[in-house]
Amino acid sequence: MAVANETIIQKMMQELNKAKAVSHHKDHMTKHIEHVKLLCELLLEEKEDRLNKTTPMTTKTKITAAEMKAMMGSRGNELKTSTSNDNSIDHDGANGDSIFDF
Repeated sequence: MAVANETIIQKMMQELNKAKAVSHHKDHMTKHIEHVKLLCELLLEEKEDRLNKTTPMTTKTKITAAEMKAMMGSRGNELKTSTSNDNSIDHDGANGDSIFDF
């Protein structure tokens, strides 16, 4: 449940007035100033949350062909072609390249 900024500012003003009224008692005045500090942090946190939510994600990663080549190395294409050679061993009763073919 969000609290309106105006309500928070009114509470801050009330606490400041109370602090001013008891300025001769340092402990009481400090308590009211701490309340004002808490209300300020509440406002600042709300502002920070709004900024984080509205910041768009501008960078989406897309791998280019050059980056893929750099990651795979110069042998990336060679590995594909060498594994596609028909180096299967012919066993009696075997009917495919998969280890699960029986």
